Amino acid sequence: MFSLGWMEISIILIITIVVVGPKEIPTVIRFIKSLTTGLRKMSKEFTSTVDELTNLDEVKNIKKEILDTKESIVREGKELDEFIDKNNKEIMEDKNQ
Repeated sequence: MFSLGWMEISIILIITIVVVGPKEIPTVIRFIKSLTTGLRKMSKEFTSTVDELTNLDEVKNIKKEILDTKESIVREGKELDEFIDKNNKEIMEDKNQ
């Protein structure tokens, strides 16, 4: 993503010491640590939410495939019933003649 060299880190430290003061540096470091910890937690929550949504989409796709398969089975069953009824009528007519 981005990298900091020794020169950049030195400049940041010098600016921090001048702006914040040497006595307040531990407080600033604790604040930054708590801030990064909070950001990590939010990142993990976001990732888990995205994973859950992805799983929901997969479940919806599977449900759709099952419903499509069910519809095709019902349609083929009706066609089979019609075929059997037609053949039964033909057999009965042949018997009567």
